[in-house]
Amino acid sequence: MKQIDKNVLDNIYGGTNTISSTVINAITNLIKLLKDAGYSLGSGMRRIGEDKMCPLE
Repeated sequence: MKQIDKNVLDNIYGGTNTISSTVINAITNLIKLLKDAGYSLGSGMRRIGEDKMCPLE
C-alpha cells in the first residue's frame, strides 16, 4: 500500500456541501403531509362548529 504524506491527508475532504435531492424530496413530502393534516383538521373543526357531523349509526 502506498504511504500518503500527512500534508496530503490534511487536504482530503469528504462529503458534500450541497443539499442532495433525497433531502429535498423528504422535506417536500413532509410539507405535503403537514398541509394535508392541516386541511383535515380545519375541515373537522369547521364541521364540528357548524354541527354538520355525520351520525355514527
